Amino acid sequence: MALQDIGMMIIGQLPGRLPVIIALVVGLVLVAQRRALSPASRKLGVLGFCVLLAANLLGLIAWPLAQAWIIHAAMPASQMSMAFALLSVPLALLDAAGLVLLALAIVRRAD
Repeated sequence: MALQDIGMMIIGQLPGRLPVIIALVVGLVLVAQRRALSPASRKLGVLGFCVLLAANLLGLIAWPLAQAWIIHAAMPASQMSMAFALLSVPLALLDAAGLVLLALAIVRRAD
């Protein structure tokens, strides 16, 4: 699969991912600029948004690369599902970690 095909696959994902990426960037900027928050709460919020943003950007690039690799390797269906699972689990863990960090930031703010 050519680099142009991978680029088109990434561009094809943008309509679904771009609103989330924009929302994460806006949230990151809002939390980073909010001086009324406690430093610990602000730090956790920024870290949470950064982890979520990194997971989304990584997924934006990793899924097309994984698809290209699977197509190039001509994998059988059983191996394809395992390859996609090996990619989706770390991305899901990053999402979960980002959400936990945001929850901690909210709870710290409540104290």
